[in-house]
Amino acid sequence: MRISLNWLREFVKIAAEPDKLKNDLKGLGLGVESVSAAGDDWIFDLEITTNRPDCLSHYGVARELSTLYRELLKRPEIAVKESGAPAASEISIEIADPDLCARYCGRVARNVQVKPSPAWLRSRLEAVGVRSINNVADATNYVLMELGHPLHAFDLARLRDQKIIVRRARPGERLRTLDGVERALTAENLVIADGRLPVALAGVMGGEESEISSATRSVLLEGAWFDPLSIRRTSKAHGLHTEASHRFERGADIEAAPVALDRAAALIAELAGGEILRGVVDVYPRPRQRRAVLLRRCEIRRILGTDIPREEIERILAWLGFEIEAPVSDRDDGGALASAHRPQTPNAAQDEWWVVPPSFRLDVAREVDLIEELARHFGYDRLPMRVGPAPPRFERDTQRDKELTLTGILVSLGYREIITSSMVDPGENARFTQRPPVTLLNPLSQEASALRSTPIPSMLRAIGWNLDRDLTDLRLFEIGKTYAAVPKTPEGLPTEQRVLTLGASGRRRPASWGRLRTFFFDLKGDLEILLESFDVGDLQFEPAGCHYYEAGLGGRFGDADGPLVIFGQLNREMASDYKLRQAVWLAEVDLERLLRRPLRKRSFRAYPRFPVVERDFSLILPDQVRYSEV
Repeated sequence: MRISLNWLREFVKIAAEPDKLKNDLKGLGLGVESVSAAGDDWIFDLEITTNRPDCLSHYGVARELSTLYRELLKRPEIAVKESGAPAASEISIEIADPDLCARYCGRVARNVQVKPSPAWLRSRLEAVGVRSINNVADATNYVLMELGHPLHAFDLARLRDQKIIVRRARPGERLRTLDGVERALTAENLVIADGRLPVALAGVMGGEESEISSATRSVLLEGAWFDPLSIRRTSKAHGLHTEASHRFERGADIEAAPVALDRAAALIAELAGGEILRGVVDVYPRPRQRRAVLLRRCEIRRILGTDIPREEIERILAWLGFEIEAPVSDRDDGGALASAHRPQTPNAAQDEWWVVPPSFRLDVAREVDLIEELARHFGYDRLPMRVGPAPPRFERDTQRDKELTLTGILVSLGYREIITSSMVDPGENARFTQRPPVTLLNPLSQEASALRSTPIPSMLRAIGWNLDRDLTDLRLFEIGKTYAAVPKTPEGLPTEQRVLTLGASGRRRPASWGRLRTFFFDLKGDLEILLESFDVGDLQFEPAGCHYYEAGLGGRFGDADGPLVIFGQLNREMASDYKLRQAVWLAEVDLERLLRRPLRKRSFRAYPRFPVVERDFSLILPDQVRYSEV
């Protein structure tokens, strides 16, 4: 946002040079992207964070500088001379959706003369990057830059039935906006409609049909509060980002609408003549209640590490627009709370204030927010530098050590770690496991509508992605989680289980080592190396017994508690479904069970003094006899 130094000086005395002012603004948390001279003026291009919409105006920035420099803040002179009939006799206002429009105010001006703005107004607007249009439109833009609240002006004669209805757009409705683009509207769009059709995109841009022109004689001024999320959705959907939407998206001041209307009405009367009808049509179905925040001096001391004088605390907060009361200990009622916006808090200690944030400070809701305001204006450079306490000693994370050992072994064996999405198609889960999946309430797509109950589909997609790009020699592993709807945890949440998944395909070793393909015993050997690093005891080796592995090419390591590792070659049917054009080997490791076992302690043993004696036995056995039975 562009700020004029001369304009700021109309509200607060600023003796600082531009460079000093730039540093002071940065110290207040208002980023300054650039400073440039413009004749006898200086223009500051500010970067205002999304939580500070109150600073998207000259008056808002002046308020901050007034508090910092201890200079009184001058309010804009607002003197509306009303005459004629009540405004309510010329226009009726209805809010059909109070959730999206909490307040809508209107003022009426008659017998105006629309013409170019005077030179002082044009130059002031152009200095801050606003194009001059005509005296009526420029008056609303001037108030926007001055006070920060967006306004809009309608040609009252073009509004059908002398009515304004704030509602959602209806199916099939269209609106040609001020930029000349005809836009198709949806029910997601909040619109300002007359008695029949939309005449503006609420909080974003007006419509051509009701715009101010040289023939306009009666003007309806709009000042409102719109839901930030609704405005953001409409702005994004139509690719429209305006000064108005920029402010409404961040949260406008709901109490500023009638004040801004009065300021604009006074300007229009000055610039365009005519008369301002009596009163404001103000539809405010659910008035907002501001909540008080308890501020404790002991908490200020704890967080900032210093004592701020009581008078300074009250001055800073008051000058920033906060309503404050005397410390609870000074109250005659002993701290009893009478106002509706103050919650009951027993046992209030000495030096405590009830502070009511102003309606334009939507970012202040907690005690720590108030303390931040004090720190900004007291001065961070005045806070003492203290060495904090020594960091606490932490116990060594043995689980993390084990996991690092495990990943180190896999990397040394030529595996590369991958991370895949936990969201899969429910149908993929069902092909590999009977565990009931956890379905998502608001999925991005059908292919990502459930959490995986098994890690196999994610690994197969990763392998397929690489094979499609001619990366045929693969050794991959992933440490991730699987989820199941039942059984549930004691808190009633889905069950989570950490698993290790291995995937291998293509050549066993680099090309210079030959062209042998990965086979059953390669994967089995890798798993044995992994298991030997842990004290897993005696494990039994058996056939895998999984329908998605080729018969005779799958196995499992396990004990009385069940299988610890299951591995094998993906069968041809599954490989065809995933469009895998070469053999793929997979392994699933119950990581939680494995990490519960201690790491095997390695110690040096002397080499044997004598050579090894080998004996070779040949046995003829039936095919049904397993190796483990011999």
